[in-house]
Amino acid sequence: MATLDQLKTHIKKAKIEFSDAVKKADDKKNDLVSRQKKKKVKRLERKVAKITATEKMAEEKKKPKKERKSASEG
Repeated sequence: MATLDQLKTHIKKAKIEFSDAVKKADDKKNDLVSRQKKKKVKRLERKVAKITATEKMAEEKKKPKKERKSASEG
């Protein structure tokens, strides 16, 4: 599985590819290539969000239950 740093470099590259595809497109809204590049960027961003959320939940699980509850309420 890819690490967070690797994913971030992939996202940067994918964003550059997406912007290049948009510049080349005749019909900016319905261009197939640019839509695919945009999808790739969003998918990679979701993967990063999932990894960070998983790490955050692991940290929360280490805390006692009462402490977890008070942190989420306040």
